[in-house]
Amino acid sequence: MKLRAATLFALAILSLGLVVAVSPAEPAWACSCASRAGQQDERAERIVVGTVTQVTDEAVLLAVESVEKGSFGIGDTLGLRVSRSEASCGYDFRVGTRYRVNSINGATGLCDGIRQVSATPSAAGAVPTHVAAPPAPAQTPSGWWLAAGAMLAALAAGLVAAALRRHRTG
Repeated sequence: MKLRAATLFALAILSLGLVVAVSPAEPAWACSCASRAGQQDERAERIVVGTVTQVTDEAVLLAVESVEKGSFGIGDTLGLRVSRSEASCGYDFRVGTRYRVNSINGATGLCDGIRQVSATPSAAGAVPTHVAAPPAPAQTPSGWWLAAGAMLAALAAGLVAAALRRHRTG
């Protein structure tokens, strides 16, 4: 009797382990806030479009071409604190490249909103060209792991039913 119970328990744990093993992993984000793209403009204190003139390990300088939010002069140089590591929600700016940059408290990063824009201002003046953020990875699971999980669940249910039947007749 104890051997049957131990066998059933081992099979149930094995079945559960197999379901977990074949389940797909959730998408991994190096920066935990990278999926919150819709709220960045509302949270930003300042939104500017400018060309990067200098990059250090802790800061970036931009020559401001246009201001979408906040007070800052066009043609001025804006200095912002930033990490260069995207793993820590920073951003690896490139000198000479134009960006649309959101900032909060004198700092910026992936969580605040940074988009590279076209290399030259539009013909209408310094109107920023918006580039849509890349879509997040699809969250819908593929069908193969659902089928495998269903088969393992059916196997476990069958083993439990067989054990109960033997227990009642024995």
